[in-house]
This record gives sequence, structure tokens and C-alpha cells, in this order.
Amino acid sequence: MQFKDFVSNDNVIADISEAAEKGTLPHAILIDGAKGTGKRTLAEILSRYAVCTAEHDRPCGVCPGCRKALHGNHTDIYIANGENSGELSVDAIRRIRADAFVKPNEAPMKAFLLLNCDKMLAPAQNAFLKVLEEPPRNVMFIMTVTSANMLLQTVRSRVRLYSLFPAEAEDAIRFLTEKYPQSDNDSIVSAVRITSGNIGQASEIIEAGGEEAQLLAQQIIKEAAFGTEYDLLVLTNKLAKDRSFAVRTLDYLVELSACCIKASVGAETNNKTAVDVASRISKKRLMNMNDNIARARKVLKTNINMNFFGTWFSSVLKA
Repeated sequence: MQFKDFVSNDNVIADISEAAEKGTLPHAILIDGAKGTGKRTLAEILSRYAVCTAEHDRPCGVCPGCRKALHGNHTDIYIANGENSGELSVDAIRRIRADAFVKPNEAPMKAFLLLNCDKMLAPAQNAFLKVLEEPPRNVMFIMTVTSANMLLQTVRSRVRLYSLFPAEAEDAIRFLTEKYPQSDNDSIVSAVRITSGNIGQASEIIEAGGEEAQLLAQQIIKEAAFGTEYDLLVLTNKLAKDRSFAVRTLDYLVELSACCIKASVGAETNNKTAVDVASRISKKRLMNMNDNIARARKVLKTNINMNFFGTWFSSVLKA
């Protein structure tokens, strides 16, 4: 099996490759990991594998099925993204469940990509259980989530879980150097260091100059966890200078708080900040911080006064 543009996580590559070679690749796969670790990349590789018509080295990248998949117009690949309202609702899942029993249009298999399942509500997950228990032939379900613990145990027990972690520094630097030949080596090495090898987040830093936002997010979550109210207020008030900068910082905080929760339940993570925070405060406090960070991200979408936002955000993080 070919894994173009998927970096590190050699154990996952080996496990999937062996299953594909033996014909035992499961019908339902769950991929978890922080944003930027390659969940969608791996999910798309698996979907192309499902529709590839080559006899060997699938996905081949050159057959009609692969070409259509790469252009995003293969009729046997269905994508639902939890970040878009309603795409993983109960009604949407019921439609997916019904469509799964319709034969593929042209490919050997149908692939259903259910992306960003973090906020997929329990009723929708329960609606999905029946097709996971008794799946039709020639169907592959591929789900992505920041942490598998955000899904019901009944769902987790019916899928094969592959957990992704940031790349080794050397792998990340090599990949990013090829992807961004115009960037100087110091900038790439710095982005890899700040993100602990998270290629997606490092790419954002390189593309958008997000290093400052990434560092501020790390500082904020540390101060919120075990710093002083005054020092936290100083940090959150830095968000007032630019709304787009604040949005980037909150995006990093959302992912960082998810990593903290993973670390608190014993899941492996290479994020040193998350491990440090999770080891020093209670799980209840972590969950409260996570909820307030997500709440603040939504508040930013309103017409809130940015000077007020920093003060308010500081207060809710310490609540």
C-alpha cells in the first residue's frame, strides 16, 4: 500500500499495509490525533485505496478511480465534515446508513469519510451503530477525531483505532523542506520545534507566520492552569491587537486543550506542554478549560469588543 505525503507513524503504516496485503483491512477505521498530525491525509489515502482498480500497489494514483478521487469527484467516495453544520447530524447519519447499502457505482468499494467527529452527538453515534455492527459488503467507513474518547465506547468497540502522533523532527524537517523550498532552513526548524513535529501546525506557521500565535497559546494554557490571574490577563490582552491573530491563537488553544485531555487519560502525546499541564491539574479542571476555550472561539465570531474579550477570556479560564 502506498502512503504518499503521509509522514512518520511507521507503526500505523506497517499495520495498515499488512492488513491490506492479507485482505483483512477492517470495514470501519477510526483515526485519532491532534490537528495537523495527518488524520485527513491518511483518511483520503484509505478512500483512494478503496476505489483504486489496480491489482497491486494501491492506491496507484494513475487509474481512473484514483484520478477522480484526487480531483475530488469520485461518485463512490462520500465525505461528511463535522465542522460543517448538520453534516454529522442524526438525519445525515441515517442517509449515510441507507446509502451504504447501495452498490458502488463504478469502484470495487464505497468509502465514507466522516471527518472531525469530535462533536458528533450521542444520538447520531447511536444511529451509526447498526451499520457498524452489520456492515454491507464493499463498504469502508473512515472516521477522524481529535481523541477517540470523545466517541461512545459502543462506537469505539466496533472500529479499528489508529492513533497518530507528530512526526519525528528529522522527518518533519525533510518533508517541510521539500514542501516549502522557498523557506529558509531556520524557519522550518523553528516551526518544527514549536509544534513538536506536528506537520500540519508547522505548515500553518510557515504559511501564515503563526509562530507568535502558537507560542502565546502555550503560554496562556500554562498560566490558566497554574499561573497567576495577573500574568494570565497580561497574556490574554495580547489578543486584542488583531482579531485574525486572536482566531489563530484560539485555534491553537483548542487543539492544545484537546491534547491535554488526551494526556490526562494516559494517551500518548509528544506535546510537552500538554503533558505538563495534564500532570498538574485535575481532569475536571481540564474539561472546564476545554469548554471555555471552545466557548471563547465561538465568541470571537461575534462582534465583541476585542479589548473586552481579553479580560473576559482571562476570567473564564480561571473560573
